[in-house]
Amino acid sequence: MGEMKRAIAREGQERHDYEARIKDRFASTLVIATAIIAAVRLAKDERVGSPSPRVVSVVGDAVALARMILDRIVR
Repeated sequence: MGEMKRAIAREGQERHDYEARIKDRFASTLVIATAIIAAVRLAKDERVGSPSPRVVSVVGDAVALARMILDRIVR
């Protein structure tokens, strides 16, 4: 009985480790996708160099969109 609990715990830990590796692997992809989305949306904005409310909002939206896209791909 104890061996079964250990096996289940080990399987759960392996699954957690795998999911952590997947997230780490795609973190750079998420950053690149976010940068591209934000760059396209801010291409014509002259104040892109300063942290204006519009820039902050667009970057936040780009992060959310990139995460949504990545989640759909990983599933």
